[in-house]
Amino acid sequence: MENYFKLDFNNTSYLVNSLLPKAQEQAYYEDYFDLAKITSQSKVETRGGRGQTILFAKDNLNLILRSYKRGGLFGKLVKDKFFKFESHPHRAFDEFRLLLKLKALNLPVPTPIIARQETNLISVKQQIVIERLVGFNDLSYVLSNRNLSEEEYLQIGKCIKKFFEAGVLHTDLNIRNILINDKLEVYVIDFDKCFLLEKLSDNKKQSMLDRLKRSFNKELLKKLDCQSEFNEEYFNKLCNEALKSN
Repeated sequence: MENYFKLDFNNTSYLVNSLLPKAQEQAYYEDYFDLAKITSQSKVETRGGRGQTILFAKDNLNLILRSYKRGGLFGKLVKDKFFKFESHPHRAFDEFRLLLKLKALNLPVPTPIIARQETNLISVKQQIVIERLVGFNDLSYVLSNRNLSEEEYLQIGKCIKKFFEAGVLHTDLNIRNILINDKLEVYVIDFDKCFLLEKLSDNKKQSMLDRLKRSFNKELLKKLDCQSEFNEEYFNKLCNEALKSN
């Protein structure tokens, strides 16, 4: 039995986690995307980046609303529409379904709550609402305050290994997409344009780790007043843990 359901209202469709009730009125689902209501009824935070992210609370849930936006020069002209003839036009629905599959594999990822796409003849505009992991910070935030410990590097490596073994291709594994808390629990987020493969090749695993290493160096170079530093020795231990055979 699927743990989500799909609803269609005119040109708007929703994928809804079965945690939410199956309501008859579209207005119930629209409340998860209505910025005016969200900002008037709860304390919200706004995070930057290409796809603007809103942190809010609703129905006793801590949530994140993310809009899918384009990058590059074309993104300046067409910010939030994806054409149906593109290779992956339904990114919100793809990410929603992938997150549910990863949850079923007991991988440390946030729970998808609801996704929405608005369509016309040629384009799709889309958003997703996922669980906010309270008490966790991304590695970029942690590094802006202190160095990561050797044990934290090791736990990150062990977490990445779980995804490698499951065949998860994360196309943007960077320090902003890895979260950690004070209990050394590690989660991975942002699975836009990511895939679950039958088997992950050694080249793809190494490519993901190389991308993660570049993000460490790039992020720390941007923080001119940062007291933290990238520890090459500890990162190599992270890689060894991630690539370790059973």
